Amino acid sequence: MKRKIFCAVFFSAVLACAVYALMPRLRLERADRNVAILSDYREVSTLAKNSGMTVDEALKILIDNGVTGLMVSELTGDNIDHGVGQAELKAIRDAERGTEGTVISILPDSPYRELLNRWLRLRFAISDDKAGPVLLSMPPNMLKNSGVIPDIDGLEAAKRHNLKIFYRPAPSPGHLSERAAVMLEEVNKLYSVSVFTPSGEYVSGYPDVSRLARVAHDLKIPVAVVEFSRQVGEPQLNALASPLLMTLHSVTNEEMTARRISRAALRDRLIRAAVERSVRLLLLRTAPPNTSNFLFKDFAEEIKLLGEGLRSHGFGLAWPSPVFASENPSRNIFAAWALSAVFVFALARYFMRMGIEASKKLLISLAALSFVLAVGVFKVGAVARLVGAFTAPLLAVEASLMAMDGNRNRKIIPAFIFIVVGGLALASFFSVTAYMLRLSTFSGVKLTLVLPPVMVLLHDLRKRIHPESLIEFLSRPPLWGEIALYGVLLAGIGLIVFRSDNVAFIPGFEANIRVTLEKLLIARPRTRETFIGYPSLLLLNFLVARKYFTQYREIFRIGVALGFSSVINSFCHFHTPLYLILLREFNGLWTGLIVGLVAVALVRFVLIPALRLVRPLLS
Repeated sequence: MKRKIFCAVFFSAVLACAVYALMPRLRLERADRNVAILSDYREVSTLAKNSGMTVDEALKILIDNGVTGLMVSELTGDNIDHGVGQAELKAIRDAERGTEGTVISILPDSPYRELLNRWLRLRFAISDDKAGPVLLSMPPNMLKNSGVIPDIDGLEAAKRHNLKIFYRPAPSPGHLSERAAVMLEEVNKLYSVSVFTPSGEYVSGYPDVSRLARVAHDLKIPVAVVEFSRQVGEPQLNALASPLLMTLHSVTNEEMTARRISRAALRDRLIRAAVERSVRLLLLRTAPPNTSNFLFKDFAEEIKLLGEGLRSHGFGLAWPSPVFASENPSRNIFAAWALSAVFVFALARYFMRMGIEASKKLLISLAALSFVLAVGVFKVGAVARLVGAFTAPLLAVEASLMAMDGNRNRKIIPAFIFIVVGGLALASFFSVTAYMLRLSTFSGVKLTLVLPPVMVLLHDLRKRIHPESLIEFLSRPPLWGEIALYGVLLAGIGLIVFRSDNVAFIPGFEANIRVTLEKLLIARPRTRETFIGYPSLLLLNFLVARKYFTQYREIFRIGVALGFSSVINSFCHFHTPLYLILLREFNGLWTGLIVGLVAVALVRFVLIPALRLVRPLLS
């Protein structure tokens, strides 16, 4: 009874500290429910032309259907060479010196010729006051991926229709690295840029991207954090521009073609980004150029359906604000203690389960240790990262062993409550800008996929829950059934680790199941909980009660560990709204129990009778 009272008081204190520390995150999640749908100006103009419309007519329809912003990119040498924009490039060669150069000139009929000539000279740091062509001492191929001039057609279109501008500065030749920032400042003077992020394979000026970050702070222009981007220098720019950041999700035409993403799947993916990961800028691209029979009316309808989908989830179609600029969550000592306390508790419980006696003196020492460790976690970043990384798998291990204690189903709910409280404690400390915007990587996710099964196996061998000790297990020849089962298990764990954050490896049938569950339950339960963790727990308890399959029960115990690992991993997704995480875990619990009951019924009434019939035939 005293132990139960102690645990109740202890976890009440942890929960109170965690909830208090999570209040800034909860306020942020409720602060701005606006989502902006963006379109690429050049894609829209091409689609409109192919459909016999003007750009203004097309943009008016898109605005009516929900578009609130326009992506306008700085034109590169390759763009201009293919006839995009209001400039042209010509290569020149000095035969005597063996050198090449490039002449860039603004088209004679351009209505913005004077402005573009001035911009052209600013872009390449040319100080003359002439209005004619610019001569560069570099061949055209050096300008292929470099920014030459802003796409004034897109800027003007956005201005005419009062659309927010998502501007994309292009890379610069090495000696002109600061010119991208200079042009961003110039464009903002006339067209008021609402958000920007560099285009190209690398951020202009890399490895020193501070100039662009300075523009963001000086002009209060947020930087768009593009999800899953591999651009060189982007993490550095985002870190320097923080907290002036806004998350953006987009799928490139190359990815759509390579992965054969359907338009419906693309729309669902964008909605999920807003719902599950708090993304507030959604860039919907048109179909790839080689896609036949895709007209402007199809694109406009997609925009409309995307807007309706967002509204159905409670979002407004308006320009969002960089919420972290108004309230930047910071760590506090209460969150540090909550994290330290659950770490010490879970670690101590594991060692106690392995045979260390829990004396009163030891418990007092552990309580004191939690307060000392809290100071280290709060003050030293390396300590915080290390403790956080190991807290997640330790929580999964303790919840798994707690649920399997005594092999009774009545332990499932206490284990579920334990891991939810532990998950909230973990989330309370890491719910800060760097982790919520994924500028920093939480290293506990991968550890949680690997450590819990190993620690549960070691515990079971040490305590002889498995019929053999570790020495006996390693000494005897392996059984073929064991080799097959553990081979499947290792392959499964490898697949889970590989698939973590790797959406490209999800098969089509599973993607369809996910979409269906999201529509039915709002928060889709995670696969490892519904189809592995909770079913393994019910099957294990049934097999133990009936004394079946003694040699092979360990596979189910490891399955339980994988399920609870998935639960704690949900709380490590610091960018996901808390209410969605809690709803997802509740849905995972009851759906997993239903699947588990069905699995028990199949084993009880189908598998075991079938084995009884087959065994005499094999003897």
